[in-house]
Amino acid sequence: MTRPSTIKLYDGPSELDGKRIVVLLTGLRVQSSNTKTGHMLQTWILRHDEAPHTAQKTGKDASVCGNCPLRPALFNKGEVSERSCYVRTFQAPRSTWAANRNLPVTPLPAARALIGGRNVRRGSYGDPAAVPVWVWLGIADVPGTGYTHQWQDHSLQGHVMASIHTPGQRKAAKARGYRTFRVLRNVRKLQEGEILCPASKEAGAKTTCAKCGLCNGARPDDKRKDIAIVAH
Repeated sequence: MTRPSTIKLYDGPSELDGKRIVVLLTGLRVQSSNTKTGHMLQTWILRHDEAPHTAQKTGKDASVCGNCPLRPALFNKGEVSERSCYVRTFQAPRSTWAANRNLPVTPLPAARALIGGRNVRRGSYGDPAAVPVWVWLGIADVPGTGYTHQWQDHSLQGHVMASIHTPGQRKAAKARGYRTFRVLRNVRKLQEGEILCPASKEAGAKTTCAKCGLCNGARPDDKRKDIAIVAH
């Protein structure tokens, strides 16, 4: 049997507002061309009933993005802005949604076998907190990266990083047991206990996300640094 290129990991209510969402995993056959991330499998967390670029405009992206401050509806009074969400939802998320939203769900043991230990990005678009934690636990032995803006209300410390924007948020997230990922205006804003993303230009692009693994959440007695990256 030919290996599928895309599978569906979940189809059901969002943990954020109860609306129907899907989680699609792509890249099983074709390697990613992203030079920063390297070859990582991607997961797309999407409304089932509305294309992602449309959901951004209507505000229905709340089902998959929650209180992310980069959501257009929160950032710029509902108008899509170049300064808001960095994901171009009318491109890969839209085509992935259109082609695969009605796939049957692949049972997690079968999904784990297809993944085969490769790195998975939890939330290439969408927040991992929108998805029931048992989905991520179902592939918990699979390495990967992920970021959540819902760290104040969801306990995903062992799976993803807290996506934060200020030193105060960093302190609060760390009090909840998260390691953090922070976007900086410039390298001078780096705090004690933070390092620049090793895959970033400012750090010399020493590695890729797939090889690095530093953004895979917190572990018991974790001594690893928090991660920061300069906005572009």
